[in-house]
Amino acid sequence: MKKHLFILFLGLVVFLFSSCDDGRIYPETNALPEGRTVLLEGELIGLENWPSDYRVSIAGFEGADDEYADMSKVISSSDVVNGKVSIELSGIKENITLVRLCILDRLRKHIVTFKEVDLSKAEEFVKMDVGTVDISMLNAIQVSYFNTTCANCHGASNRAAAGLYLTEGKSYGALVDVDSKKVEGKKLVAPGASSNSVLHMVLNQQSVEGISMAHYDLVSEKNKMTILPLIDSWINYGAKEK
Repeated sequence: MKKHLFILFLGLVVFLFSSCDDGRIYPETNALPEGRTVLLEGELIGLENWPSDYRVSIAGFEGADDEYADMSKVISSSDVVNGKVSIELSGIKENITLVRLCILDRLRKHIVTFKEVDLSKAEEFVKMDVGTVDISMLNAIQVSYFNTTCANCHGASNRAAAGLYLTEGKSYGALVDVDSKKVEGKKLVAPGASSNSVLHMVLNQQSVEGISMAHYDLVSEKNKMTILPLIDSWINYGAKEK
């Protein structure tokens, strides 16, 4: 009886092994994300100096006017190899028409764009070579606000209101640690102290003693929500040039 049970048990073991393993080797299957892929490569200057309130990102947007990114990936120092960034954004669906090298806040709200690629007619794989890009906080402010708004009066036409040049290459030297000629005892930008800086005052207050023009009224509602907090962060984190 025991002999018959042993033979039955042995047969069952052989059957189970043969049914689980037919001797062939199957390749591992890893599901690839659906959608398109953008590979961003380039040298990003100032990557390490952004505070935690902001995210240097590669991000996808449905349209140019979208306030929030549909998808994003944070670019960190771990993505830098031999001084160059190489990072992929994959699984990009058809509704995404733009991929940007940009700054987002914690809620993925768009603050500043440095480079972008149009995906409306793109293939499944797109290489986004951005070259060398200054993504420092100061340059983010320069390209998104000083160049587009302030420089119209402060230097774009080779003359600057109040002698203050806010054009590219001149704004840092004109602002940081410079004594105000209009507001006694204050600096235009006092590193580490935005509320004590004249730049903050003229952009955030309805009136400032010694300043004839109400700059606050010239700031759009959108910039009040995005660029003014960025300027304050730049000042509070030391008002660095890069």
